[in-house]
This record gives sequence, structure tokens and C-alpha cells, in this order.
Amino acid sequence: MSRMRGATCRAFTLIELLVVISVIALLIGIVLPALGTSKEAARRAKCMANLRSIGQGFTLYLQTSKGIFPRVNPLHGAGNPNDPSLLELLSDYLDAPVPHRENPLRTSPYIVTDPYKCPSDRAGAGANKNDQPVWERDGCSYEYIPGPFMLLGEMLTVKDPAFGVTRAYEKDRHWPIAADADDFHPGRAGGAKRNAVLFPDLQVDWAPEIGQTEAGKFIADMQKYGGMP
Repeated sequence: MSRMRGATCRAFTLIELLVVISVIALLIGIVLPALGTSKEAARRAKCMANLRSIGQGFTLYLQTSKGIFPRVNPLHGAGNPNDPSLLELLSDYLDAPVPHRENPLRTSPYIVTDPYKCPSDRAGAGANKNDQPVWERDGCSYEYIPGPFMLLGEMLTVKDPAFGVTRAYEKDRHWPIAADADDFHPGRAGGAKRNAVLFPDLQVDWAPEIGQTEAGKFIADMQKYGGMP
């Protein structure tokens, strides 16, 4: 009996241990990327929910503005100091605190909550590999797409940029109202790796790429409907 017990309790050889370790390492290599993909899918779903909320707030605003898009500053970059901020405007239509700096007198990071913060907008994310999240620097992960066109309309002395941009959007265009400010979502095989809420049906999907030809036609329509001097 003692001989039988000794035969059944033999130790692993070095080769067997190495084989087991190799198998475990292989399984980890297979599972970890899948977990990363699942986490990014969850972050993208949360981002899409944020954009849907922004789109709903935008729709509520349109019901009080006779359907004309708000003439506000782009959320990122320079703007007209006389124009209000989209974040301030949406605060009347969204049950969420307006992004703000902890100390307005300094360049402290913004304090941001949903729906203004994309969970994939993190340090080092995006096409430019920024050192800090966009929301932390500018107060919002998303960009108001009509804003830069209205700013351009002002520069081109269009009489009513808001009306011109609104009518240009309505001309059989499935364009985004708001979208990620950078390529935060690496899961897309081609095109911009950004989510967007699209006009007029408020569908949230991957952001479409707008080529130079399309942008040129849009600007011409904006000038036409907005009124050139």
C-alpha cells in the first residue's frame, strides 16, 4: 500500500511545469484583449447614451426657438466672446450641473459629470494623444458641430448664420449635431473613431466623415439661406 501511495503522489517535472505555465500564459493572452474590447464597448455605449441626452436637450431647445439652431460658441477653440456657451444654454434643458472650474481665477481642471463626459476621453486617448482628457481641459468631451460653421458665417459676414446653418442642415443632410471631440473609440475599422448624434432623427451612431466637397456645398447653402451682404 505504501508503494502505491508513493506512485500516485509523484511531483511535476520541470518540463511539465513549463508546459502548464505556457498554457496559462496563452490563455491570458487570449482573454485579456477580449476583456479590453468588452470594456471599450461598454464605454462606447455610455458615450452614446450621453450624446442621446444632449440630443434630447437640443430638441427641447428647438421647440422654443422656432426650430433654429442655437448661435453659440464652439466648445473647443476660439469663438465670439459675445456668443453664449452651448453648455450654459443646455443647462436649462438637461438635468445636470454645468461643467465648471474649481477655481475660476486659475486654469484648474474642469469638474464635469454626465452627459458631458465621454468615458473613453482619458489621458493619452484620441488621435493627438493629448496628455490630459479633453473634458478636463475644455469642460466637455463633445463638439457642437454647427458652432464652427456659424463662426465661419460671422467671418464671412453672413447676415444670419444661425438661420443659414439650420436651413443648410435641413437640406437632405444626415449630419451630426454633436460628436466626440477626438477619436476616442478605437473599435471602428475605418473612418473617424467618434460617436455622434445625427440630425434630424437624433440617431446616435459612428460619426460620418465630411469631405471638403460636402463642406464646400454646405458653406454655399449657409451663405445662400443666411443672406450675404
